Amino acid sequence: MQMQGYVTVAAAEAQGDDLIGELVRVGWMRIWETVHLSLGGDADRTAGFFACGMLGNTLAAMGLPPNAGR
Repeated sequence: MQMQGYVTVAAAEAQGDDLIGELVRVGWMRIWETVHLSLGGDADRTAGFFACGMLGNTLAAMGLPPNAGR
């Protein structure tokens, strides 16, 4: 779902529609702030949390197990 959202934003913006992207970015920043505050305001920990999640999404999209490459 997350990756599909990014594709939808890219496709809409390629057609000159920036509204979808603006809404997705606002939502993303709300999620970032929620996690960031939960992790004590540590930017590196917050970025690491999201990086691990994105890696998991990418591996799943390719049909690989969550621990691939470890």
